[in-house]
Amino acid sequence: MKLGQLDYHIPKNLIATKPIKPRDESSLVIVNKEFKIIKFKEIVNQLKDGDTLVFNNTKVINANLEGKIKERKISVNLNKLIDKKETIWSAFLKSNKTPIIDEVITFPFNLQAIIIDSFQNNSVNFFHIKFNCKFEKFKKMLNLFGKLPLPPYIKKIRKINKNDCKDYQTIFAKKEGAVAAPTASLHFSEKLFTELKKKINFVYITLHVNGGTFLPIKTDNIFEHNMHSEFGNISEQSASTINKNRKKGGRIIAVGTTVLRLLESSKDENGLIKEFNGETDIYLKPGSNINSVDGLITNFHTPKSTLLLLVYAFIGEQKTKKLYKYAIKKKLRFFSYGDACLLWKT
Repeated sequence: MKLGQLDYHIPKNLIATKPIKPRDESSLVIVNKEFKIIKFKEIVNQLKDGDTLVFNNTKVINANLEGKIKERKISVNLNKLIDKKETIWSAFLKSNKTPIIDEVITFPFNLQAIIIDSFQNNSVNFFHIKFNCKFEKFKKMLNLFGKLPLPPYIKKIRKINKNDCKDYQTIFAKKEGAVAAPTASLHFSEKLFTELKKKINFVYITLHVNGGTFLPIKTDNIFEHNMHSEFGNISEQSASTINKNRKKGGRIIAVGTTVLRLLESSKDENGLIKEFNGETDIYLKPGSNINSVDGLITNFHTPKSTLLLLVYAFIGEQKTKKLYKYAIKKKLRFFSYGDACLLWKT
């Protein structure tokens, strides 16, 4: 499969730079043989008693830092925690001169980080940096002067504001560690939760989304792409609840691509979910046997992305292209703060 098959033109005015408020007033496309647009809050009517929504309860951290190497300014975008005991992170570093190993980055409040390694993945430079304090103190530092890691395509258009601190976080965010939000979950409000709990089941799992989610595929043959890895956790209780509910005839709906990736990483050959704690670099693409869920709620994804390819894997290339043309024609809002769709696996 060629990279060009994942490309499409999105009008700039359809890129959502801020969310609809209230959250559940956004639009939702129901994807069956035909397409139908409803308010997201009306998803209650699309679900049946006994269905299960699986959410990612990761919490976005203030992952963007501004520092200096000597007198040279440097932007640090934390990507993924490598070693909690040593407070080592992988990161993207931006400066007018390429940083090198052993250089020291200084931040406010006497926080420092030394560059201990550098490498490339998919032609992107990554660095491992070690901070000069314990992890708990480091988290407090992030809350003091770190900035929220809004997607690059939003930061190109506008500055971060105080509303983003709440808007770019799910209402059930709990486990700190993500540098990008599980955006399909941003549509759920407290009011909608109350309505949904009357008829369906909720299960929470954790996948700490990292910066790799924003990196486009660059290989002409998409199967040659080297997928990034992310940390995930599914408790024994969560796995058991999902399996029991499915055995009873209830449908399992993944809320977001992050949930689907983790469920597919933890399943057996029959689609039963197992306890999971560790890294996953699963690459879901056409030909993948996706059998852990019955439905998927997801936003509209960027061209040439692994997330768009995942949708191809779930409902097929032609149906996905038809869906995206429909969404553009109907002037729906795209990407992280945009509208969503509900896909049923056929």
